[in-house]
Amino acid sequence: MKKLIPILLALAGLATAFLLWQKSSKTAALVSEATPPIPASIENQELLTRIQKATTQAQEGPTPIEGLATLSRLYHANGFTREAWQCYAALVLAEPDQARWPYLFARILAGYGQLEEASPLFARASELAPDYTPARIRLGDTLLKQNKFEEAQSAYQKTLSQDPANAYALVGLARVAIARDDYPLARTHLEKAVQTTNYQIGADLLGDVYKKLNLPHLENRVLQNTAWGSYADIPDPWSLSLMDDCYDAYQVSIAGGWVAHQGDLRKGLRYMRRAVELDPDNATLQYQIGGAYLALDDLERAEEHYRRCVELQPDYADAWLALIDIAQRRQSPTLTRRTLEAALRAAPNSPSLNIEKGKALLALKRFNQALPYFEKSIELRPHEAVGYIELARAYLAQERIEEGIAQMREALLREPNNPIALTTMVFDAILRADQPAADKWLAQVRQQARIRPDEVAALESRYQKQFGQAPPR
Repeated sequence: MKKLIPILLALAGLATAFLLWQKSSKTAALVSEATPPIPASIENQELLTRIQKATTQAQEGPTPIEGLATLSRLYHANGFTREAWQCYAALVLAEPDQARWPYLFARILAGYGQLEEASPLFARASELAPDYTPARIRLGDTLLKQNKFEEAQSAYQKTLSQDPANAYALVGLARVAIARDDYPLARTHLEKAVQTTNYQIGADLLGDVYKKLNLPHLENRVLQNTAWGSYADIPDPWSLSLMDDCYDAYQVSIAGGWVAHQGDLRKGLRYMRRAVELDPDNATLQYQIGGAYLALDDLERAEEHYRRCVELQPDYADAWLALIDIAQRRQSPTLTRRTLEAALRAAPNSPSLNIEKGKALLALKRFNQALPYFEKSIELRPHEAVGYIELARAYLAQERIEEGIAQMREALLREPNNPIALTTMVFDAILRADQPAADKWLAQVRQQARIRPDEVAALESRYQKQFGQAPPR
């Protein structure tokens, strides 16, 4: 019996090796069969070379799964979703314990509206990677869109069991509550979400909920605290990493901008650099990366990219404004003046640059020279309030009160709720002791979310001193 044991062990080893070989052969066959034909529309030569190499690896080995995985990334990152879809479908079978494949496959399916097919894949990814929050959140979102409220709620609550303050899960639960017309519960979830994210996540929905609950003062508070473009999508490292293999400079720059907006400016900058490398003669990309360096107070690199921007597109007014800002930060009046003069030579029909020149002259009390620049900004952009407001300020600085107030009225015709114009009208009415006008303008001021409570309080205090009573409510 003792002599048989080594023989039996050897036979068992051979059997295991045979099964592994058989499985490997089947996997190689699956991968080879699933490898997509190379699309004829690929124009970028580096991308084409990489796809050709990965295709050969997937079809001929020695590591076919690695080749197919590379193909999935290259195709997905560069917009070839049909080919990426085919790769992911095979990878889900070939590597059933890898969470990334069902997750990325589900992202494509959900993007095409195939929610029923995407849901089980998101669920599988969540089981395999329970700590990867985006999978659980996207599962909840997909179920919610299918009106599967109980299942969606369960997905969000599982996220909160790991991360009690997760704003995306709180917003998900709020959306479930809204679907059930339970606005008080939605309010509870959304208030927590906005508190933990400084009004970046959930603020839009919270404003709607306050409106439904007939709470206009709270709705105004939300509007006062919500900046335009403040929303940030859920951080998703698996999806973001695809941009490392993307050859579309625009898509890479968008990714960089989103990451920077979410608070990771340095990682965002990495993608902005890649975008610039892919398309160095794109003025918009040069402007974007200049802004990132400026946010990091790296004035030298910011200036380098802004100057490249205006070399590529001399009338890029926003880049010139940034260069003026850099000169001002360096506290160099001479450089500021020269930059502004160069900017106006390059972009004489920029309303913003004309306003900047007018303000520079106004600061020197050269009133008569400043006025034509404000007037030109109005001619160039007559439908916006800003030119009228700056012209009004110039008149008010000369104590030409009636002309200044007339321009503020013009501003309000273009933008009826403009905070600067409205508060100026209140101030003027109080100074002239015109109580009916002060009441009228102050009532409008109180309705504007963009005017801070402390500004309103200051106007009310002036009103009380002038008229000897509190303004009517």
